[in-house]
Amino acid sequence: MTTTKHFDWDAIASELAGIEMITEPTQLAKLSLDYYHFSPILQPLLEDKRGDLVVRPTTEAEVLKVAGVCVKYKVPLTVRGAGTGNYGQCIPLQGGVILDTTKMQEIRWIKPGLACVEPGVKMAAFDKKSREIGWELRMAPSTYRTATIGGFIGGGSVGMGSITYGQLRDRGNLHGVRVVTLDDEPNVIELRGDEV
Repeated sequence: MTTTKHFDWDAIASELAGIEMITEPTQLAKLSLDYYHFSPILQPLLEDKRGDLVVRPTTEAEVLKVAGVCVKYKVPLTVRGAGTGNYGQCIPLQGGVILDTTKMQEIRWIKPGLACVEPGVKMAAFDKKSREIGWELRMAPSTYRTATIGGFIGGGSVGMGSITYGQLRDRGNLHGVRVVTLDDEPNVIELRGDEV
């Protein structure tokens, strides 16, 4: 079982008021896992890991708020997309808060060769929208119907299209990302080009 330090969950929930929170045990268990159980090595290591609270922000400002509260209370923070990976990347190893990005689904813009989207956009939805202007995803995981862009960037590295376009980290596949830091005062940094 995940063992966490004692945190003042009432105070944390109070500070996160206005952001969707999940504490129901069955939902917590479901949102604490991915498909790690496909691996006989990972299964015994991860099967008992659980978060204490799931939050579902809808804006970057809410993500900053969650980060700030986690820093203030020294609570572990684990970010997840749709949880379609199978390596345990979104599993909260030390409990704490799970930041579920699936409510952040805005496709801000798409133009030839580039797009700006929020992390919770499903890859299939993005691909469909891209095709309206004659473009398509360069690569996608086998789970692209349910996988999110943020989850793929955070935990993926290759997929359909990789034989032609290489790994996600290779030049031309990812041009920029906005990242919320967990500094004493969380902020947003923007990485571009080779920094990504």
